[in-house]
Amino acid sequence: MNFKSLAIKPELIAALNKLGYEKATPIQLRVIPAALKGESLVAKSPTGSGKTHAYLIPILNEIDLSLPRIQAIIVCPSRELARQTYEFAQAFNKFFPKLKSRLYTSETDIVQNLEGKNLPPHIAIGTPGRLKDILINKTIFTLQNVKYFVLDEADMLFEEGYQNDIVPIYEACKNGPAVLVFSATIQENLLAGLHSVFPRKKFIQEEKEATPTGVRHHLIDVKHQGKLNSLVSFLRIRQPYLALIFCSTKDKVKEIYEGLKSFNFDPLYFSGDLSERERKRTLKQIRENTHALIVTSDLLSRGMDIPDVTDVISLDLPQDLAFYFHRAGRTGRNGKEGDSWVFYNRDEEKDINRLLGTGLKVDYMTLRNNEILLDKKPIFIQRKKPLKKDLPTEEIKEIKRAKAKFNTGKVEPMYKKKKMFAIEKVKKKYRKMAIRKSIRQKKNEYYRKKNAD
Repeated sequence: MNFKSLAIKPELIAALNKLGYEKATPIQLRVIPAALKGESLVAKSPTGSGKTHAYLIPILNEIDLSLPRIQAIIVCPSRELARQTYEFAQAFNKFFPKLKSRLYTSETDIVQNLEGKNLPPHIAIGTPGRLKDILINKTIFTLQNVKYFVLDEADMLFEEGYQNDIVPIYEACKNGPAVLVFSATIQENLLAGLHSVFPRKKFIQEEKEATPTGVRHHLIDVKHQGKLNSLVSFLRIRQPYLALIFCSTKDKVKEIYEGLKSFNFDPLYFSGDLSERERKRTLKQIRENTHALIVTSDLLSRGMDIPDVTDVISLDLPQDLAFYFHRAGRTGRNGKEGDSWVFYNRDEEKDINRLLGTGLKVDYMTLRNNEILLDKKPIFIQRKKPLKKDLPTEEIKEIKRAKAKFNTGKVEPMYKKKKMFAIEKVKKKYRKMAIRKSIRQKKNEYYRKKNAD
């Protein structure tokens, strides 16, 4: 369905068409009409589904360009995502010359951010800390005309503990702007935390898939060849047009990057330990599509729009599986197809079973004789788990108590990891008890046999 079916100004529709956006995505069709009415909403939709324009279009449609006041605030969890959103907004300047957007992140000195304080932007885009510095601590702009308050990648914003920066900005918007919350994953306790602060109006969910439907998921058993050697073989066979290679730690990213270079590949490196200048240069190279391989941490798994990614390779699985789905969602975007590959060996049985426990449909592959071949489902995968009733009653009770501590309706920094660690602590305790019990039984049996002899 095209944008003409929505109550959007003709000049904005013309601008969208000239920028190559003729048909609205499903999430845009559901969000835009509500946002145009000034309704607050929480929108859950897979990455790559068009969330950014789902909120930019109603903002551009409703703000008054003749009024030199901030009328929309867009909060992003990272500098890279904030800049990308800013560039999306800047693309409309050629059609609306009076439109002013400003980017507020730590990639620019705060003194530069304060320049032009007598010329407020219509749209303020940035990271929580810097936005709070500019809009609250420095109080250089009035916020009484803000119509839209957007939280992009909301789960990441709250998991990282940014709510203490976000809430004061929202509360300074005197006229109660529409709050538009977007994320690919939204947990119930996140919803409870959001609704304790922001107006609760509408929940919109595009579809159940955590990644776009065009993504095919593959598990590759690399035996014990080593991840780097397997990756080199895979890349020589597959020859991807554009591949993102994910590792969970900065050290592993660096190791794989250096390893690929030693095999005469020409990859890009992107991780949190890059300097500001290096990050900007690397992101520019990524956007210009100068390299076919990008070795990265999960920094590039969230929100960033990297066109034409054909393959996503996970050399390990993140502790929080939501990040796997964010990784996989870098491909198969905008109606295209793509492949997500997970490299594993026998030592990673537990991680693979966790992934399969989400209900994800996968096929099993192996590297053999310079080919990527379909494989049988490994015997060790998805062994039947013990039923809860098989666990000791006290262990079940302690696990429930550990969970209850985090089911308070309040969202605190790193709550998911803290909850997981609390549950694992209980399980470890009972595993140790079971091991000690088994040892005692074996000793008793040994001495009984010895005495009988």
